[in-house]
Amino acid sequence: MSVVERAVGADADGQGKKRASADAAVQAEKSAIAARNTFDVDFDRLKEIGVQTPDKPSAQQALELRAIKRRLMRRIGFLRDSGDRTAHRAAGRQKNIIMVTSTAAGEGKTFSALNLAMSLAFEDKIDILLIDGDVQRPKVLSRFGLPQSPGLTELMRDPSIDPNALYLRASGAPLSILPQGGYIERASDLFDGPEGKAIWAALASEKSDRLVIVDAPPVLATTDAVVLAKIADEIVFVVEAGQTPESAITAALDELLDINANVSLMLNRCLIGAGGSHYGSYEYYDRRDPDDALAARAQED
Repeated sequence: MSVVERAVGADADGQGKKRASADAAVQAEKSAIAARNTFDVDFDRLKEIGVQTPDKPSAQQALELRAIKRRLMRRIGFLRDSGDRTAHRAAGRQKNIIMVTSTAAGEGKTFSALNLAMSLAFEDKIDILLIDGDVQRPKVLSRFGLPQSPGLTELMRDPSIDPNALYLRASGAPLSILPQGGYIERASDLFDGPEGKAIWAALASEKSDRLVIVDAPPVLATTDAVVLAKIADEIVFVVEAGQTPESAITAALDELLDINANVSLMLNRCLIGAGGSHYGSYEYYDRRDPDDALAARAQED
């Protein structure tokens, strides 16, 4: 081997070691972030607001959730007719974004989104990414008792951010949370822009066996829900029994069906008589939501 060949070989070997070292550093940083963003699920807190938990599950609620999950997963093609999972699907864009919404605040959309996420992750062991898409009135973090942290809006503003650095991961189950992020006036502009659409597509295709559940704002409260309906593969529309006016349901469904025909209705609080709760007018739909009455507000968000 000539002197030149030896020099070139040594340089190539040196470059290879540098790349390996850089890759190792990136992996180490990702591992550190994942460890830092891991949280223990407070089951007692969730039980207080009526959310199904694996330690002491409600038999009736479990049966209802299983029926809902099975139909929902068949509709998006995650289950075969035989009931087997199709988690072997090829990588790439999947039908895996499930948006949960309602007509107005207080009808149970967040409650329903949390129950679906918890049940799918803990009972079915399906990888779940729960996204708080309700930027004006976020509730997901507070329901888990977690502090505010960067999330969806930061990712939309800066697509170079690695989403994995923003996920909050539950210990003991394949459940991750992407918080709503910092408050902005018009989240729909970010959601509907070219970069926003690319980010939604990336979140959907990141894992072929993952389901993405988006807790969206109510349809009649903001324009954000209609924009999110464009990227959703299935919409779960929550109706509060005995409370949601038929005219409001019709108006909201007209908005959604113009954008996305894949809408399933979920009846919430059907065992509670009419007049048991009341939600505020649309103009009072904002971020204010004190957590000092979580138990009293069970199933209301």
